[in-house]
Amino acid sequence: MEPVARSERKAGGDANEVELHLKTLTNLDLWRLHGDNLLVVQPFMDSVIVRGEGCYLVDADGRRILDMAAGQFCSILGHSNRTFTERLQKQLESGIHLGDQYVSPNVLHAAARLASVTPGALNKVLFLSTGSEANECAMRIAKTVTGRTGMLGYSRGYYGISLATRTLSSISEHSGKVDFEPAPVHQHKLLTPTCQRCPIGLTHPSCEVACLGVSLDMVGDHLKNVAAVIVETVVSAGGMIFPPKDFVQALHAEARRSGALFIVDEAQTGFGRCGRWFDIEHYEVEPDILVVSKTAGNGYPAAAVVISDRIAGQLETAGFTHLSSHQNDPLAAAAVHAVIDVVQEENLVERSASAGAYLVEQLRELQTRHAAIVDVRGRGLMIGMELAEEHVRRNPDLAFHLTLLCEQRGLHITFTYYEPVIRFIPPLIISRNEIDTAIGIVDEALGIIAQGKASAAELSPRNTRSGPFVRRMSGGGLHPVRLARKMWTTSPEQWTGRLRRFLSK
Repeated sequence: MEPVARSERKAGGDANEVELHLKTLTNLDLWRLHGDNLLVVQPFMDSVIVRGEGCYLVDADGRRILDMAAGQFCSILGHSNRTFTERLQKQLESGIHLGDQYVSPNVLHAAARLASVTPGALNKVLFLSTGSEANECAMRIAKTVTGRTGMLGYSRGYYGISLATRTLSSISEHSGKVDFEPAPVHQHKLLTPTCQRCPIGLTHPSCEVACLGVSLDMVGDHLKNVAAVIVETVVSAGGMIFPPKDFVQALHAEARRSGALFIVDEAQTGFGRCGRWFDIEHYEVEPDILVVSKTAGNGYPAAAVVISDRIAGQLETAGFTHLSSHQNDPLAAAAVHAVIDVVQEENLVERSASAGAYLVEQLRELQTRHAAIVDVRGRGLMIGMELAEEHVRRNPDLAFHLTLLCEQRGLHITFTYYEPVIRFIPPLIISRNEIDTAIGIVDEALGIIAQGKASAAELSPRNTRSGPFVRRMSGGGLHPVRLARKMWTTSPEQWTGRLRRFLSK
């Protein structure tokens, strides 16, 4: 109680005194004493992170947590990468922000550096702050170039949190939520190519991607007004789905045929994550617009829209403008430039492919010993471990319990809200020893669940803010996953009804 007693004094003094004061507090002390002013919009773990070290997070209790989510899938270089932080510190000394009417030399250099690694003829760059903002900008570009207003995305896709990107995402398709309204018009969905559970009951590759034809038939005449098709090369939040190559190539060809642009959102997959500089390279198609975020800034909020000379010329002819407070900021540009340099200097594209193959191998070995694992799939260090449906039926919170058990043992992982699928998306610097550590913790956690020893009450966050939040979400029971899954399952239910009506005609 001594640290708590000291901490209850009114905070004051100089920065050193405040820092010393905070160092005496535990995770739960910090939540109790300083958590009231934080707006809680989703539950937090109990750990309050005081620093990051490579693939690890360190909390106020001194506990080290192996971060297999790279923050929010952003920190591909690891936490507190020395080269990256030194580059940003150097830029801090010369300028952070200029406004939209000036650029600094480092913005020009960063644009050229990004253009040097992007696929095909993509060579015109606009730096922005977030993936939502960048996808919105890409949509505006497509509408300007084509003179159309429609957008077409995956039924399980996730494109951002702005009104246009959020309503194109299937997470927004549920009734009674006024914060999603009014939805932009002319937003359309493609059946996501979930080949393991084909929405039209066929088998790939003999199906010849028939689900695409069904989707386009259902979109119908609206296709004539579609300005762009926007795709994730890996549908991450929607189930860690890796669309087959022939599907993406056929979709790209259809976009070309119909006059729509092809936008590729590489928020999570860019800069080496999947064993290539950009994951779209695996599909051997060239996007009209490439959007990068998350991995582009290694945790710093940076994004970019990259287009070709051809598209840029059309925009200039049309008088297109885009004004944002933080577009082409020197610090964001420095972050992107540093990420590219470190990825190249440390051979992280190749390391991602090698480490990813090892992680998949270890997870598949784990699958032979745990019936709860039904599938392991991945590309580079973007890997999903799907949990068996019959186990999820018995325990709807299986993925939630697994992630909490792992977190208690020093491993941070996340999961998707469909099947569900555990996601392994670590920093690209991860070592084999760290992979082995993660596998050992998952193995132990699955064993505890199999023995029925996972107690919901023991797993629930104990901090003063998240505990009440979880109870409000679940209506008294610990079932936040069920509620989260409802947001994602509405879209497939709607599609099933529409598909049945279509096929019965």
